[in-house]
Formats: sequence, C-alpha cells, structure tokens
Amino acid sequence: MKKQRKTLLLSPILFILFGTHLIISCPCAASEDFPLYPCIKPNVEFWKKVYTHYTTAQGIIHDRKNLEMIYEVIVLEKRESPGAEKINNERIQRAKERYRLLLKELASDSPSHSEEAKRVAALFPQKTDRSVLQMAIQNIRCQKGQSDRFREGLIRSGACIDEIRRIFRSYDLPVDLVYLPHVESSFNPEAYSRFGAAGIWQFTHSTGKRFLAVGYALDERRDPIRSSHSAAQLLKENHQKLGNWPMAITAYNHGTNGMIQAKNAKGSYEAIFQEYESRLFKFASRNFYPEFLAAVEVAKNYPEYFGKLPLEKPMETREVVLKGYVSMADIARLFKVEISTLKNLNPALRKPIYQGQKYVPKGYVLRLPSGQGAERITKPEGELPHEIYKDSQKPSRFHTVRKGDTAGKIAQIHGIALADLIMANNLDSEATIYAGQNLLLPAKDEKLDRVASLMGPLKPSGITVTKLQPSVGQAAKATSPLPVNPGVLTSNLLVEKLVQQEGKPIGIIRVEAEETLGHYAEWLNVPHKQIMRLNGLRHSKILRINQQIKLPFDRVSKEQFEEKRFEYHKEIEEDFFDSYSVESVRRYRIEEGDNIWKLCN
Repeated sequence: MKKQRKTLLLSPILFILFGTHLIISCPCAASEDFPLYPCIKPNVEFWKKVYTHYTTAQGIIHDRKNLEMIYEVIVLEKRESPGAEKINNERIQRAKERYRLLLKELASDSPSHSEEAKRVAALFPQKTDRSVLQMAIQNIRCQKGQSDRFREGLIRSGACIDEIRRIFRSYDLPVDLVYLPHVESSFNPEAYSRFGAAGIWQFTHSTGKRFLAVGYALDERRDPIRSSHSAAQLLKENHQKLGNWPMAITAYNHGTNGMIQAKNAKGSYEAIFQEYESRLFKFASRNFYPEFLAAVEVAKNYPEYFGKLPLEKPMETREVVLKGYVSMADIARLFKVEISTLKNLNPALRKPIYQGQKYVPKGYVLRLPSGQGAERITKPEGELPHEIYKDSQKPSRFHTVRKGDTAGKIAQIHGIALADLIMANNLDSEATIYAGQNLLLPAKDEKLDRVASLMGPLKPSGITVTKLQPSVGQAAKATSPLPVNPGVLTSNLLVEKLVQQEGKPIGIIRVEAEETLGHYAEWLNVPHKQIMRLNGLRHSKILRINQQIKLPFDRVSKEQFEEKRFEYHKEIEEDFFDSYSVESVRRYRIEEGDNIWKLCN
C-alpha cells in the first residue's frame, strides 16, 4: 500500500510571508548569534571531520579553497615518536608533490589516463577548464587530524567549563563562546604556540598585557579562569566594533583592526569569506569561524561522536589574598600541601616561583584545596600569619660569562653553592659554560634542590641532564663540543656604557632578538616616543639586531633595566623549552659569509 502524501494549501499572502521567513532563516540554521551561511557549510563539515574522524596520526591532503575536495588521507607518525616531525614533513611533501604532478598532467595537452589520474579527475566537475586544474596545483594543502586532541580537550574542559559559562553569562555574552578554546588550545592550560601565544585562550604577550599580568614570575594567560574574564572582554569589544559574531570571532584570530579593514572593503562576513584577500588574511583566518561552528557542534553533542567520556571534575578550592610576598616553600609547609597540588591550582605562577628564584607576588589571590590546612590560619578573617610575608620581591640576578670564567669561580664570587648554580642553569656534569652565556644566579637563602624536589624535575623538556657531580667547572669556551645544552641564553643583555647628556644619564645598548622600542619603554617606565626622539627614529623605523640604541636612565637604574631585560629573554627561553623538545643536535663549521639568518634558513 502506497503512503499517501498530504498537501498543505496556503493562501498567497501566507505563502509569501512563510517563504520570506524561510529565505531569511536558512543561512542562520546554527543560531541567530552564530549563523551557518551556505558558503561556509562545506568548511564546517570539513572541520567536523577533522575534529571527530581523523587523528593526529593522519594527514588530510586537500584543496585549500574547496575543502570538500580531499585527495587522500596519509598515515603520519605520532608526535611523540623520535624524529616524527622530520618524517611527517617528508611524507607530506611527497604526497603534495605527487598530486601536483597528477594535476599538471591532467591540465596538459595530453592528460594521463592512469587509474590514479582518473580518480583525481573525477573529483572535479566534468569538462573542468584547464585553468581550474592549474590553480588547484597551487592549492594543495595538508591538515592533520585532531580527533584525539579534541577528545582530550573535552575531558580537560570538564574541570573549568561550568565556571567559564558563568563568567561569560556575567558579561552578557552568548554562552556557546565557551567552546572557542577547543579551536585554540584543546583546553590545555600549558599550550604555547610558536608565536608566543599561551594558555587555553592563546593570548599573545602583547594582547595578554592589555588585560592580564604577564611577566617572569606571574603569567595570568595560563590561568583558565582569570584568562576567561579577559577573553570575554576581548570578544565583547570585538563585537561592539564589528557588529556581529562571525566577524568578532574571526577578529580573535585575525585581529580587530584587520577585520575592520576587511569589513570596510567588503561589507558582510559572507563577502569577506568569499572574496577578501590580503597579505595576512590567509587560510587560518578565513576558516576560523567555520572551525568555531564545527567545534560548538561537536562539543555540545560529543557523546554522538566520542561516546561517554570521563570528564575531569572541578576541584573545590578556597582563595587567600596575599598581603605581601611569600615563598612557595613556606606556603606548602604552612598548609601542608604538596607543591605539585599548588602548581595545578595556580597555573599562572611561573617556574621561578616553584624553583625558589622568586616569591609569590604581593596581592596574588592564591588558590588552596578547600578545607586543607584551615587550622594553620591563625586569624579569624583568613589572613596568613604576618611573619610569613616578605617585604619585597627577590631580584633576578645573572652573570654574563667571560672568557676564562669557570662555574666554580662564579659560584665563589657570588657566594652561592656550585650545586645550586648547576641546577638553576641545567649545566652538565662537568659544569660546562660558554663565553657570552647568561647564568641565572640562585638566591642565597633558597636551596633549589630542596624546593625543586617537592615538585619533580624542572629541566627543559627533551634535554637530558646527567647526574650532577659538582666540580670546579671548565673554563668558558667560545665553541661548544657535543653534547650541548640547547637552553643557553647568550644574548648581550648588559648596558654597554652610561654617559651624561644634558645633565641626564643615558645608557647605550645593542638590540637583541625579539626586542622592540615598546619593551624598552616599559622597562624604563618612559613613553616610547621619548626613546624615538633620543635616537632620531621615525615611526616606520624597524630595529635591527645589534643596532646601537640610546636609552634614558633617569627613572630606572641600569641594574633594574638589565634585570627586566634578562627576565624577558629568560621567559621566552623557558616557555620554549617547556613546550618543545630538542630531538637532535648536529655540529656545523662556520664558513666565510655565514650569518645567523642564513644558518636558520
């Protein structure tokens, strides 16, 4: 028996109204705040597959413009496997080259008739113009799968996502924005990108400092809760400037000013997605909003894709506002809490605090396990005993190694234990040092081995440090035999000389990598325009490495400036080695004409 179809008759007026509603609502299938435009649907579907179907051990060879066109899925080595990056890069390049040659043949006067060529040709519409095939040659891209990372991110998110929802509601923001860290970091508080972005919201150093404390002892970008307040503020600011969420979310990746330019050029998000071209608006920016929509869909319906998951549960905590500077070792003793627990609850506190090089900053809101050590607080209002507090922060001291120095000699000069000097700088069993190296000097009143032992080894990831056998140390060398310590900070961080100019102290330095006029102005507590005038620099002037720069020292001492400069470079070094492993080291003999840029390339 055939199933009868029912026919619904509508008056012409109702049909027009109903039809108009359909036309308006169709692009907004996701939600009013986050419309799913027809032009981005294939991209959203692609990213859903990336997040749910393919793992990081798979590479999707596809067209960067038409994400529906997938040529092949190749097998990759797991990231933690020895030599994985090199092996995977070679596999990806071979696959891309194979499809370039196939497309080149298909676009030629005598196209190949092999089975492989036919398979690739079938991916394109019939009678595809040769120019389309030639363009496709330039658009071959590889995307690594993310399903295992997304699954891990879902599990991690359980510890904080309810609190982040509460934060976003307090800013009157759409609650689905809480899923954006799945795109940025997979909810990994320790995530650190090659561009220096950190934490679950991947704030860069400069953007982070707009909202958060970012420094050598304290980096609030790494605290999921505190950084979520800042992410909410930034997203709300983007929305106010751009007027809709697709543009505001894209601006989170591309930058607010960049999206304002795109909006001025094209008007709507759809036009920007389909037509906008610029030097910086590339694949990542174009796909950021589609990635977000895919992440929202997968995260909200994760049991359909991953089954039941053991989501982490938030730990019950209580907070104590520190009225002064405090040693982390003293906090651990006072509350009878493991250093590792304090580290998990306070991810914004950086390694120097746990190594005893720095105190927990004054005013910091310390998180403690709920109820633990309550009897150790002596005052009814929950304040710590006054005697635990220090009056000031420990300075960061360092020693620039000169030719002829030894580790033993340096330790003796500064009145510190050689074993502590070795541990603070990850020196090898021979305490080998190098001319130009900046050695971190441990504090005299803090035993590094005692503090570090409470939370385990703190050496850079992937660098093997042999059992310490303190000796007098070898003399500083200009060349380094294998094995080497890749974490050697050799920047020239000292002020070369101080002179008087119009009755004011002027220091002369040499520009080092990653330094800007903004950094100097911040460290000296002066406007950057003052430094520009002092050096006769124009706004468009870019600093060169080893360029000589004059700086005003009427507000900050030479020693204070050098300390801030050292902390900045040490922060970069520690972040890098906490996130990346050194797989191998090889020797290279410098030849005439070599420079640092040639060697990097």
